[in-house]
Amino acid sequence: MTTHKFRGLILPIILIILIVLSVGLSMYIWTNPARYERENKVSTTSSGSTLTRTIDDIYLPTQLIHTDAAGKQTLLLNKSVSLVEQFKAQISKWDARSISKVRVTSAKSYAALLNGQDSYVLNFPDSVTVSLFNTTFNQQLKNFRSSEFSRIVIPINDTNHLYLLNDNQHQIYSVRLKKKSLKSVQQFLQADKVTTIAVKMTYTNGATYLDYTQPVKMQHYSYLMNKLAASELANRLLDADGNSTVSVHNHKDSQEYTTGSFKRMTVNKQLGTVYFEDYSDSGDTRNLSFTSQLKKSYNQLTTLGVPMDNIRYYGYDTTSSSVIYRSYVEGFPIFNQTENGDVRIQMTANGLDRYYFSLYSLQVPVPTTSKQQTVTLPSSSSVLKQLVAAGYKENKIGSIELGYQWSQNKSSKLVIDLTPTYYVYYNNAWRTYTSLLSGS
Repeated sequence: MTTHKFRGLILPIILIILIVLSVGLSMYIWTNPARYERENKVSTTSSGSTLTRTIDDIYLPTQLIHTDAAGKQTLLLNKSVSLVEQFKAQISKWDARSISKVRVTSAKSYAALLNGQDSYVLNFPDSVTVSLFNTTFNQQLKNFRSSEFSRIVIPINDTNHLYLLNDNQHQIYSVRLKKKSLKSVQQFLQADKVTTIAVKMTYTNGATYLDYTQPVKMQHYSYLMNKLAASELANRLLDADGNSTVSVHNHKDSQEYTTGSFKRMTVNKQLGTVYFEDYSDSGDTRNLSFTSQLKKSYNQLTTLGVPMDNIRYYGYDTTSSSVIYRSYVEGFPIFNQTENGDVRIQMTANGLDRYYFSLYSLQVPVPTTSKQQTVTLPSSSSVLKQLVAAGYKENKIGSIELGYQWSQNKSSKLVIDLTPTYYVYYNNAWRTYTSLLSGS
């Protein structure tokens, strides 16, 4: 009798243990610091696609820099709340009445405003336009809408202005404001969860470089991996109206999907990358403005069905006329997801469209299996010195960017590990500084 009672208790006990483990894991996932990249604002895309963030979420700045009264600069982060999102919400409440071009006499005067004391700077990864500023921050500026900029400088003690800065020709645009207030965001900035990283913005040769002046402590992350089904993707891109016949051709290293002679999608079996070409409008001359390219590429991005929870605008490649998007975690870009580590949308002047992206994406954060939960990286100046000492020419070394390396988890094919490291733009490609130093 006692044995039967004992056996009867086993199942309830096991169920209780499983429930506790499930609740614990769920709490970890939802409180994982990386989750704030997954926005709540969504809009539906084409049939069969996932939900996606709106254009004003994609074209957001990725960094918030504070310069104090002594000129000390820090990169501000909050593991629970996106500080950039908080600034976006605040700026959207301001009333931008007018915009004017400021006469700048030298690069030195440009740098003086960029590094002005008692100010916040919102950095974009690359240039956007005043028209996109209107879209992102819910404003109605009528002049200079095609003008480009990549930084927003917000003086703390100036209640009437913010400034849009264009690095290329050290151009400055002054935006006159009403209803400007920083009280709401300053409450978030005073919270205990805000962390700071010592940085220095240096303007030289028409570009601004962000130097990490002290060793940087970064978090390891792991995510469940999501994979798009190539067949469903082919139907979405090649047979959007449901009236076309999609042909499949299997090769040793790839699968090729075609619709007539106008559309072709090639999937690399080994890398899981997708290369899509649309010749439907080929030969039709089109003159797209930079703003039109940015907006149209976003529309194309939403048709791919790529989960966009972490995706942000990363830059524009003038050589290939391609708009580049990249996944981010806590404001830091992720590399190595594809050969270039990005999503590329190309729209040529003769009507040809090309997309390049990966079938793989991040799904939800999970407990990391890394023995080291954090890693401390050297300062960026130390990295540069090591590269020069290893024989690399300083004038050939481009940007040095702090980011995350995408790699397959050794224990599970379903998990992707994100390892913090420095990426160096060298010979027209992004490489980890450790691979350059080791010669691999």
